[in-house]
Amino acid sequence: MTSLGSMLRKELRLLFLLLAAGVSASCAGTPPSARLSPSSTTVTDIASAEGPVTVEGSVPDLDDDQDVVPTTAQEIEDSESWPLTGIGDDQVGNWPVLIVKIDNHDRARPQSGVNSADVVFEEIVEGGLTRFAALFHSQQAEHVGPIRSVRTSDFDLLRNLNKPLFANSGGNEAVLELLQEVDYVDVSSNAAMDVYERMGERPSPHNLFSDTKSLRVVGTSRGDGGSPPKMFVRQDAGDGLPASATRVTGVNLDYGSTFVNYRWNEQEGWIRTQNGTIHVDTEGVAIAPDVIIVQVVSYTRSRADGRSPEAVLLGEGRSLVLFEGSLIEGTWKRTQAEEVTRYFDRDGLPIAMPPGRVWIALPRVGQVQVVE
Repeated sequence: MTSLGSMLRKELRLLFLLLAAGVSASCAGTPPSARLSPSSTTVTDIASAEGPVTVEGSVPDLDDDQDVVPTTAQEIEDSESWPLTGIGDDQVGNWPVLIVKIDNHDRARPQSGVNSADVVFEEIVEGGLTRFAALFHSQQAEHVGPIRSVRTSDFDLLRNLNKPLFANSGGNEAVLELLQEVDYVDVSSNAAMDVYERMGERPSPHNLFSDTKSLRVVGTSRGDGGSPPKMFVRQDAGDGLPASATRVTGVNLDYGSTFVNYRWNEQEGWIRTQNGTIHVDTEGVAIAPDVIIVQVVSYTRSRADGRSPEAVLLGEGRSLVLFEGSLIEGTWKRTQAEEVTRYFDRDGLPIAMPPGRVWIALPRVGQVQVVE
């Protein structure tokens, strides 16, 4: 971790101590009703068949005493590494994860804060566009956004994170009504508009921003969220690539109107290209996660809006896990909403990933190509 990261963590701990003493009273007046508130390559087509994504008998049920990632949203205490990144630290924070819905329309780029997120989910929304659900825990972001509305696809992203803070710009009445069934802490613009701002140089609605510190202030005043679980199995020091890993150049994702490529770079990670250009943040830094997970899912019509797709995140299906210039093909499984998603190789063994930031793509069947 950098010295800047250490300073931010210390500052965050001091913030929480002050809040515990009552400094956050300025946000306490929010009414409860606000809750409704590249080169010569071979391209291999993966999962090109149409239909639901299921893999019968390929993911074993594990015994309770097997040493794998916790399967429920249990609180992590006295850990030597951050639960979402697996990065070692002698001062791991014991606070809730903050989830921020971030716009990914062409007019929303470049985004702010995405490179500070520990985990980012990319989900399909209307018209073949995508949005991000960015999970902040080990780092802060002085500016994050553009922040957009909630979708029913988000519900199962929230349910296994032990009552996270959830920042969004609201949603239609039906979505917000259904969202009340989810256990989370509301830090949306409906709950605390004073910590959000519109940036005049950007077109609306792609111009709503906030920062993680202010959102956490609101969260501390409004709820008692818990620490997130360890989301992934992580490698031990000295572990090499598993025998099932194969070297690849990258992966292509065609979401319909959004085209994403990831290409491996030894120095930077998996460099992301979107719609033909390298995807950078507002600081000009390329998005290049350490680990890419392609979790192939099906989509149904949203219960709140038939025009909106809803990702099916419970069940099982095909997955691709990419790290260190290699690919491990296998499956994913999540049988209950409170469980973390587990990832297995073709032999049914849990995939151990290196420490670092993870981006999880949620494409449909037939939208994925591996570049060998």
